[in-house]
Amino acid sequence: MIVKKIDPIRRINLHLHSNVSDGFLSPSQVVERARERNLDMISITDHDTGDAYQLLPKELGNLKILPGLELSSTHEGSDVHILGFGVNFESAKLAEMIEMYLVGRRDRAARMIEKLVDLGMDLSLDEVAAVSGSRELIVRPHIAQVLLAKGYVSSKNEAFDKFIGNDGPAYSPKPEFSVPEAIDAIHQANGFALIAHPGKLESGSYIHEFVEMGIDGLEVWHPDHYQYQVKEFIEICQNNGLYMTAGSDFHGDQDRHNVFDAVPANEVILESVNQLWREYQCRVN
Repeated sequence: MIVKKIDPIRRINLHLHSNVSDGFLSPSQVVERARERNLDMISITDHDTGDAYQLLPKELGNLKILPGLELSSTHEGSDVHILGFGVNFESAKLAEMIEMYLVGRRDRAARMIEKLVDLGMDLSLDEVAAVSGSRELIVRPHIAQVLLAKGYVSSKNEAFDKFIGNDGPAYSPKPEFSVPEAIDAIHQANGFALIAHPGKLESGSYIHEFVEMGIDGLEVWHPDHYQYQVKEFIEICQNNGLYMTAGSDFHGDQDRHNVFDAVPANEVILESVNQLWREYQCRVN
């Protein structure tokens, strides 16, 4: 009799943000929501910080949590986000990078706020820091949130389009690390480095360069990916022995596109996620 192997992890969402960075739910609320939705496994991947994992509830039930974060990096002047899964946040290299991002992003926010004040807007660094989470890791959506609350814009998108986008009059660059530096920090933390939402890269050819740099996988399914891209990313992963994941990039209920639910990962992706979980368990046990 042929017995088909059934992977235990079926309902997943491996790209979620909490209010430790720029999400709206606390880490405990993220876990509670995941349990309500009967998810098997999640990862909270806040921007450039792992502080959410110090704030999780003790009772997880059957929910599996793969530790993670979303590291910022650059390649040829373009932003590249790298998901670090299964990392040890006590790793000296990773901790140093996270601290540099914390300080650098606050300095950047101060410069951007100063420019906005020069443009006639009344806001302060303290006001922005107040909405930026437990460690005050300030990212541009926090500035957009305050601009929206004060009526200077009608949406966060307008804040980016008119003021704080890359070409906006109040823009200031954030701290930058190269893709190899980010990959190295994740690997030194005993983690897996995967390119987040590769369909949003400036050039698709970058993926093959990242493979040469030692990337471990791709976030194959993301709500911004077209189906043909998902198929292409699966093929790249299969041809290069890379891991595949899927996540909704959830930030809050106000976003009807990046929802909090089990993502529609196909059998190939789920098999890879189960392999990733098994490898992670081998590394930590």
